[in-house]
Formats: sequence, structure tokens, C-alpha cells
Amino acid sequence: MLLREAAERGGRIDAGRYFGRLARRILAPAALVVAATTALGLLALPFTRHAQLWAEARASLLYYENLELISSQLAYGAAGPETSPFQHFWSLSVQGQFYLVWPLVALLAVGIARRLRRSAAAVMAVLTGLILAGSFAYALYLGSVHQPEAYLATGTRLWQLAFGGLLALLGTRLTLPRPVRGAAGWLGVLLVVSCGLVLDGAQLFPGPWSLWPLAGLALVLAAGGPEGGAADAPGTATRLLSGRVFSWVGDHSYALYLWHWPLLIFAMELLDRESVGLGLAAVILSASFLLAWLTHRLVEGPLTRLPRGASSRRLRRLNRTSIAAGLLVLLAGGGAATAAIGSRPDPSAVAEASPLHPGAMVTAGAAAAPADVDPVPALDVLPSVRPDYYAWGCKQSAHQTPGTEEVLVCDDPNPPEEPRARVVVAGGSHAGHWVSAVRQVADRQDWEVLVVDRSSCPFGRLEGEDDPKCQEWQDNFVEWLRTADADLVITPGTRMDTKREFIMDEAPERWRQISETGTDVLLLRGTPRRFGHVSDCLAEGRASAECGPSTAQIAEQNPLELADLPEGVHAVDLLENVCPALREGGEKCDAVVGNVVVWHDGHHLTNDFAASASPILEEKMREAVPALFR
Repeated sequence: MLLREAAERGGRIDAGRYFGRLARRILAPAALVVAATTALGLLALPFTRHAQLWAEARASLLYYENLELISSQLAYGAAGPETSPFQHFWSLSVQGQFYLVWPLVALLAVGIARRLRRSAAAVMAVLTGLILAGSFAYALYLGSVHQPEAYLATGTRLWQLAFGGLLALLGTRLTLPRPVRGAAGWLGVLLVVSCGLVLDGAQLFPGPWSLWPLAGLALVLAAGGPEGGAADAPGTATRLLSGRVFSWVGDHSYALYLWHWPLLIFAMELLDRESVGLGLAAVILSASFLLAWLTHRLVEGPLTRLPRGASSRRLRRLNRTSIAAGLLVLLAGGGAATAAIGSRPDPSAVAEASPLHPGAMVTAGAAAAPADVDPVPALDVLPSVRPDYYAWGCKQSAHQTPGTEEVLVCDDPNPPEEPRARVVVAGGSHAGHWVSAVRQVADRQDWEVLVVDRSSCPFGRLEGEDDPKCQEWQDNFVEWLRTADADLVITPGTRMDTKREFIMDEAPERWRQISETGTDVLLLRGTPRRFGHVSDCLAEGRASAECGPSTAQIAEQNPLELADLPEGVHAVDLLENVCPALREGGEKCDAVVGNVVVWHDGHHLTNDFAASASPILEEKMREAVPALFR
């Protein structure tokens, strides 16, 4: 359509008409759903998720939700109670960005064709093919180094849209010989329908396996006869798909896509479920069809049927109902975000120790926690709590991209003039969440503290996990340590995965390599994990004992006590201070201990809680590595 207009108008496209048509067809229904989803989200979701809700509402309305998800989640998992109700807008965002670029490609094709005196369609096919090849190559590369980002990125998805562009350019020439059309049509349907059942799209798309459904689409289109699928023989896939039922679904498919996901997420949120059965699925699907029908009847249909240049009351009324509602989301969301940013404390800060918030000290019998005291950190800031070094640019990412094997060192922000020892906290975020505790010990002992953290890379190897850059980073860390003049490396010794506690494969060998550099190793027993965010659970008004991780994953005896540790490797156990419910045989760890929230998500300690445990850590370190103390 764009190519035809550009060719007929001498290399020009009526941008106002083009974008006006897009606004009526896709923006108005989307704005309506964004506004409704935001309103329902503010009612149904805990307030700890409202800031992210506003951010994604704006991103969805402005067609950059895929970029927002890359920056905030970096993953596209299965739907769950805490999955974003806007997550499905990632693909609409890719399409919206595509709509901005594609007119330029059509104009370029016409310009080149006129200069070379070639067919504009042929030139555009070449340009589309180049986009397809470049995007496909990028999808292969990014999928090999960071699959979650590859799934959501615009550049990795353009080849799929370009594939559709080539099919459109082929037009009526995309056909198969009559004898094979019937079989090809049903094969195409089988490929499309089986795609979600056979392939794990989150891990395989948009790589070569994306050709599975795309080939199905191409086969169905090529199986159609010259007079259209409705004129094909009975019993063919194209005849079935051209019938009234599938035509109706096709007419309502956009609105159906817009509504089905937020209904699914809110149903699981309100019913506190992690999945849906057939009964609930039928209810959600029925509601989706009803809302899709209403949206198509009251918004999509009337807007798309308006004649060109129409400025009737109907147009103004429909736009006021949908697009203006979306603009309210932008204004309200911007105001809410500004107010939140202005009122929030520094999420990396550590509150001063006080009798009101003794934290871990209550587990040592050194303090008591008064009742009716709000815990720290505040629940609204809790989801953004991170150690301060996260913002310094010295934390290595977990990607497989070149350079992520490099050892980055976070220097001590306030080192002593003449440090008595140099301590390195290293080995992933479960080492890093103890930094505030280690620093407080260091301040009392005049130590210098360095942080060397690569995300998701504790020392050792997880069974069945292929992470070559992590292994290279561990090699490089040992080499760096040979010249670092460090006295002690503090790192996790065990790991929990919500099911069990264990020592990672090859971890003892890594500890031995570190100790052979002349540096002692202090192993901290691992901390438990839970699905979901503690802040959301507490914000829903649930008790502290309901919101922590299960104790079932914790081994009855510390695996480090059973291990034959290499020389120079020592272990300390603060697990009963992190999870005092262990002493009473509780089924879950408390989310709040001593009026301090223990976890900022589901498994990382808050800075405040770690800091509150520093006297306990210091006492245990004196026993394990006495040479470091005065």
C-alpha cells in the first residue's frame, strides 16, 4: 500500500493520512485498553507495583514497552500473578516502531527505482531482503549472548516483519500448483497451531525456529486459489479459514489480543493463582471475546469506516473516549512518577541503627523489637533497594557478550588512610547483598573493602548450565587476585534454589585456587529463595511469617560442615539470624525481623538488614579469621 502510494505520487507519501489511519485503527483501541488496564491495576495490584504500572502504561501508549521491559525485567516468562498486565504490548511496540520506519523504506525504494529505471516493487523487495538478512543475523548473535533481550528487541524482530513484507510484495504470485494446495494448506495450519505446543518460544524465538510459524503462514497463503479462499474446494484449510467464524475472529483479533492478557493477569492476581485451569480459562476467553466485540463495534469499526477527511461528531466522540483516555494516563502517570521520585529516599542508603529497628540483633538476644513500628525500608521503596555499588558502573553483567568475562573492581568509597587489611566481597549478588554488613565491620577494623561482582556467577558451576563467560570471569578473578594484595575473599559457600541447599559443582576447586594465591577465603552459608516479591506480599497486608521463603529448601545440616574444605578456607553460618524461624521449626522464614525487612525481592537481603547483622558477622569472623582483627 505504501509502495503504491509513493509510486503514484512521484515519491511522496501523505504522512497525515497515513498516521491518521494508523491512529484510528490501532492507537484508539490501544489507548482505551491502556486506560482501563491502568485503572484496574491501581485497584487490584499492591501499591508497591504502582510505579512500574504507570511506567509501563506510558511505555505501552507510546509504543516502547519492549524497551521498557528490557530495562526493567530483561525477560519474558510464563504468565504468573506478578507478571505485568502490559507485557503483551511489547510486540505491539515493535510493530509501532516498524510503522514509523517502513514509509522511509518505501520512499527510498521508489527513489532508487526511478534513478535506476527499475521496478519499485523489485527494489523494495531487495531492500526488504537486506533488512531481513541483517535483522536475522542480529537475532542469531543476540540470542547467543542474551536471549531474554533478543526476544524483546526491535532489531531482532524486524526480519519477521520483513518476511511478511516479502509475502505482500509477492502478492498473487505467491501460489502453489493446484494438486498440492490442499495438503500445503493443512500443513501450514498444523505448523501454526503446533508452534506454541512444540516450541519454547521464550528460548528459541526470534531465531531460526521462528520460521516454523512463518512457514505455516506462507503455506496457507500460497494454498489459496486465485479467486480467494472462499472459492476453494470444500474440505480445504483455506476454505475453512475463509468462513464466517474465522473471518469474525480475524476482524476482532486486534481487540482480542489487547484484552486477553490483562484479563488473564488480573484473574490470577485476584484469585491468587499461578496458573489457570480449563474452567477459568474458558471464562477469561469468553470475557475477552465480549470485550473484543464491544471494542470492535464501538471503537474500531466506526473509526475505520469513516470516510477520508471526515471530521464528524462521531470521530471526535470516539477519539475523546479512547485517545484522550490514554493521554490522561500519560499526564497522571507522569505526575505520579514525579511525586514518587521526589519523595523517595535513596534506595541504596542504610538507616541508622536504632532501638526501634534492631533487625538481626533480636536473633542474638541483644535487642528487642518494639511493637507497632513501621519496618524499614519502607515498602514503596523496597522494590528498588540495591547495594550502592550497583550504580557505579563496576558491576559486571551476566550476559554472554564479549567483555563480560572482564573483572571489574568496585573500589572502597571511604578507604582508611592506612588499611590494616584488604577484603574482597566477590561471587555474585548473593555475595554483594552482604556488602553493607562487611563495610560496617571494616569501618570498626580499618579495613579496605573491594567488591568484585559478576551477576549470577558464584564460584563453581551449576549442573546443566552453560555459562562460558562466567567460567572465564572466575579464571580471570583468580589471576587478578594474584596481584591484588588482598587478605580475604568473602563469598557464598552454599546455594539454595527453592527446593534444596547444596554446594555448587567445582566450587571447592575454585576456593582452593583462591587460597593458593595467598588469600584466605570466608564462606558465608547461602540464604533461601522464594518466588515473588516480599514487598508485594507485605503490601497486601499479609503477616511477616507468610511472606518469607520456605524453610524446606534449607538443609538439616550445613553442607559446609560436611565438606572437606581446602586449607585457608573458612566458613561461617548466619542462617538462623536471617531466618530465626529455623530454631522453632517454622515452615517459612519471616519477611521482617526486628522491624527490618529482610529481603528487597524474593532472595536478596536489604542493605538495612545486612547492616543490622554486622556485629554478629564480626563475632563469627573473629573466630574464623582471627588474624585480621586487632
